[in-house]
Amino acid sequence: MTSRIALLVLTLGSSAAIAEPVDVGFRVGGYGFHREGDQSADSWTECRMNGIGVFAGRSVRGPLFVEAGLDAYVSQGFPTPTPDTDLPIDRMSGLVSVAAGARTQLASRLRGYVQLGAAVELTRVAVPYGDDRTLRDQKVMPAGFFGVGLDLRIARGTYVGASFRTLVMGNFDYDPAKLEMESAWVAPQADVIFDASPDLANQGQFYVRRDL
Repeated sequence: MTSRIALLVLTLGSSAAIAEPVDVGFRVGGYGFHREGDQSADSWTECRMNGIGVFAGRSVRGPLFVEAGLDAYVSQGFPTPTPDTDLPIDRMSGLVSVAAGARTQLASRLRGYVQLGAAVELTRVAVPYGDDRTLRDQKVMPAGFFGVGLDLRIARGTYVGASFRTLVMGNFDYDPAKLEMESAWVAPQADVIFDASPDLANQGQFYVRRDL
């Protein structure tokens, strides 16, 4: 009996010793949707969103890892101003995401990775209407993404990095004409203005990550 207990303790100790590492991080970034029919360098500036987030990851086996994140974004005209032809939308979003990926060593301090993930976006949107009215709505929308990134180790267990993602997520029809009254007494409905459909967006992020 004593030998069995000793064997169990040794087994548990060995399992703890080889537990896969966990990391946490903080990131900042922004994304913008693609303008339909626009092939210029500014084609990814529709509904420009900037924000911050936190994330945690864990190695699974070999180069494989999983990651979960929580990010908050708001619509902003930085670094590119919003064209007058866009719907004057005020958008605040929270994204809860999960992803799986694989890393590879590129140099002694540099690693690259790819990842595939899914997210749920909780967004609150509003547009001004008339002189003293605002149309508002709330949405819960799914999203998916593919990303690539680089990790640079700057100290033991500490990394800085950058990532680029292409997302498929909900976007709204940017047509200011929809804000015009149908008649002298009828205003546009929020469910018409904020009728979301899947669209492509590009996202860039910079982050600091620490192994625990």
